[in-house]
Amino acid sequence: MNSWTMAATKQERHVGKAGVVALAFVAASLGGCDKDKKESREVVPAATATALAPSTAAPTSMVVKMKLQPAGTTRIDMPAPKEHIKAQTTVAAGHLDVDLADLSQTRGEVKVDLTSLKTSTFADPKKDGDQTTHALTWLEVGDGEKGKLPDELKAANKFAVFAIRSIDGLAAKELAKVTPATDKGQDVRTVALVAHGELLIHGHKVNKDVPLVVKISHAAGAAPTTKPTSVAIATKEPLKVVLAEHEVRPRDDVGKIAKAAFNLLGTKVADSASISMDFSAVPAD
Repeated sequence: MNSWTMAATKQERHVGKAGVVALAFVAASLGGCDKDKKESREVVPAATATALAPSTAAPTSMVVKMKLQPAGTTRIDMPAPKEHIKAQTTVAAGHLDVDLADLSQTRGEVKVDLTSLKTSTFADPKKDGDQTTHALTWLEVGDGEKGKLPDELKAANKFAVFAIRSIDGLAAKELAKVTPATDKGQDVRTVALVAHGELLIHGHKVNKDVPLVVKISHAAGAAPTTKPTSVAIATKEPLKVVLAEHEVRPRDDVGKIAKAAFNLLGTKVADSASISMDFSAVPAD
């Protein structure tokens, strides 16, 4: 039994949980009174899925393929009455098919490695380490303090994935119509948009609308119709992820649902997470 389960009867323990992902990018999402806790438990889990359908742009001469840099990050904020959990992930993957002639046709997917999740709630290495272990157990991507999860289960839950299905909210669809700013010898064109897509965490997918700020960089003087040197993507506002929709719940060291620890939801552990994302992509070839 891990310390989150024990906290149901031993309130002196410092416990917590973080999820994202994100990507939301992350990982992973839990706050309030008894009424709020009851309502959060009644949330119906989202549809199950083992993977998302590919997200690729129609091939044209103006579509450039970009790959996400591994150092992409998410920041996870989960305030609850008894504990304000903070966490981050530091490993990402994925791709973008950027349509320079019509940015609304851009497609791609972002993958957040949930095994890279670490909490920083206490500024105490021991407490944060214990809390990180519990978070990974809830997400079923890491072993508990005394038990081991099946490797195939951990592999199946390793990534939080967001796949882009459509884009709108653009002031200009054609990149050439966006006025560049100069930054460190690069022409940088900044666009705001809303990416509509599917978010997969812990074997459950939900539809999400994600406001983003995208910065597309070219060498100074290069035509905006040529391949960018980089594309930076950041959330314009935090993405909200609800734990119950993804069945991210208290679990013991071998992954069993720990119902005795449900009283942590909404008090020590918020039932939703606000996730900010920051990624960068470079040419795939």
